[in-house]
Amino acid sequence: MFNLFNGVFSSSTGSGYIPEMEQIISQLERGTLVTKFSWRKKAERKTLAIRRETRQITWSRPATATKSTFDGAVDWGEIKEVRLGKNSKDFDKWPEDSKKIENSRCFVVFYGKEFKLRVLSIAAECDLWIRGLRYLVKDTITAPYPLQVQRWLRREFYAMENPRESINLKDLKCFLTRVNYKIPPSKLREIFNDVDTRKRAEIGFDDFATLYHKIIFEENSACEIFDKILQYSSNLKTVSLQEVESFFRNEQNDRIGNDERSVSQFICDFLKDPHREIQEPYLTTSEFLDFLFSKQNDLWDPNKDKVYQDMCKPLSHYWISSSHNTYLTGDQFSSESSVEAYARCLRMGCRCIELDCWDGPDGMPFIYHGHTLTTKIKFMDVIKTIKEHAFTTSEYPVILSIEDNCSLPQQRKMATAMQFNQLKKGETELPSPYSLRRKILLKHKKLPEGQEESSFLIKNDTSDMDLRSSVKNGIMYLEDPVDKEWNPHFFVLSHNKLFYTDSYKPDQESERSEDEEDSGSFQRPKSNVPNEELHFSEKWFHGRLHNGREEAEQLLRAYSHLVTADFSIVLQEPVPQPNLHETEEWYHQNTKKNQAEEILRRVKTEGAFLVRPSENDANCYTISFRADRKIKHCRIKLEGRLYTIGNVEFESLVDLINYYENHPLYRRVKLTHAISEEMVKRMAVVSSVNFIYLIYYKKKPKIIFQ
Repeated sequence: MFNLFNGVFSSSTGSGYIPEMEQIISQLERGTLVTKFSWRKKAERKTLAIRRETRQITWSRPATATKSTFDGAVDWGEIKEVRLGKNSKDFDKWPEDSKKIENSRCFVVFYGKEFKLRVLSIAAECDLWIRGLRYLVKDTITAPYPLQVQRWLRREFYAMENPRESINLKDLKCFLTRVNYKIPPSKLREIFNDVDTRKRAEIGFDDFATLYHKIIFEENSACEIFDKILQYSSNLKTVSLQEVESFFRNEQNDRIGNDERSVSQFICDFLKDPHREIQEPYLTTSEFLDFLFSKQNDLWDPNKDKVYQDMCKPLSHYWISSSHNTYLTGDQFSSESSVEAYARCLRMGCRCIELDCWDGPDGMPFIYHGHTLTTKIKFMDVIKTIKEHAFTTSEYPVILSIEDNCSLPQQRKMATAMQFNQLKKGETELPSPYSLRRKILLKHKKLPEGQEESSFLIKNDTSDMDLRSSVKNGIMYLEDPVDKEWNPHFFVLSHNKLFYTDSYKPDQESERSEDEEDSGSFQRPKSNVPNEELHFSEKWFHGRLHNGREEAEQLLRAYSHLVTADFSIVLQEPVPQPNLHETEEWYHQNTKKNQAEEILRRVKTEGAFLVRPSENDANCYTISFRADRKIKHCRIKLEGRLYTIGNVEFESLVDLINYYENHPLYRRVKLTHAISEEMVKRMAVVSSVNFIYLIYYKKKPKIIFQ
């Protein structure tokens, strides 16, 4: 074996040239043992791997022979950055474990669809993972649209498939409901039977992909998707090179439509299929409709992704991408300030960022939105972050807009932390962006000439969003129009307006981690916490029994077989806690995670739920429920005799479920519709179930079948 052009050539096996990146990807596909850090629990050993078919990073517990170990996954398409080092608070939370690992052996995956990203914090063989993931993320984003659709279909199929790696008609109905596509049941059955050539009432992935295209791109629907399709596809089967050329020219007003060779190359680049690279390439009707919705048909001109203007004019001649309250991750009253917000803005191309500086207790300023409830971050942490990320995306200058509310001693500390180069005297215009490349500019009020330092006071204009200008501010409760619950909001009343936040959570955390069966984002009661005495969680302590001494005697008689000859001398086995949940309709003793998900896919009701033993830990239970059109899993840990969810304890599973039937468990979703084992049996028996719906009887919703 020897290296050759970043690849490997095997002369002994005759396997030929294997690119180095392909070798890296193959190794990551097999999985590597890593240490995963998270905010809510100590570092754990996990097997981290990639799945090429679904374009995901997955992590699981080290494999055992008895049960599934899959814990979670992240889609490559949601990854915004893979960064070397310990750039997340997951590492900060566990300093004793974190400091044992070198910075060069840690990396963080930032991902999500919102500005405030989630993080996956890993200690591993970083070089392989960082190189592999960066390549795969870029490849995923730039992949041809047909390939992206194929990968999405495979992810959806894997989520539905049974142990025989196939799906049935019911699964398809659930899938189409989830993607909000309506089709008459008779038509769906007809298409299903058409692709089910083996007549097994089940289809594999290839047939599923065929069925999808038959549904989406049938002849009758093509005209609904694009009403001018007949002008560019006379047979409704193909769109020729000349027809594509005409489309670009007449519909898009694109100059490419005047050059047949360019259109031919465009089609080949879109298809990425060597077998279709012929003298006059064409698109099928479905491929043409795919193109209409693809990034290749984006309004944005990709040639403008690079700087194309003259950058040698004075700085004041340009519009500058600017950020306001850069440090905030949410509203301006009570949200969190984060150094990561600066990194995100700079990496998104922002060139002017704001620093609101206020005196800190240790002689160095804090940055936050003054006179509000926003959290504080250190000035030094912010400028270190700016230095690290300022020129990652662009080499053109970054402007620091400093709103300085600090005393002069702390201003001096700020100045000492930065190196200054002033403009030459006598300059008549500002330097150009080109001449200021890789420089950081300060926009700041200068101490007035002749002003005594002791009397100097910076005055900032107040705004309606500032608590200093408020008539009144505080916590205000508003009634939710849907569930009639009263929820807290932070409000500010000025002389002419009333501002209030969407929600108010005084215990916000700085980052969200991706945890297996994570309960961190679930709402929990902040009061009614059990007694903190040491005996309270012990198994032998039964709390305040409903019937007092009489019930205690009944329990002792029921468990008299535990009494030994030495009982009068030594206390032996404690009387077990009563498992009241075992008789509840929502408890499923023998249901696994994949079975729970299959059940909940068929029940489209928000708040539908069941409780089951955890597959991974004998001392844990899991609530599986529907929320936000997805299936969620929340872990409950049995610690002594108490059932713990997040950091709150309940004396029984029944108490826990009763609480969350009346209070939100996740966002605004309560546990409203218990799934009983009897209902599951009816699901299995009644094959003709078409709809699941609610009827309201005596104000309590029930799930019934039609």
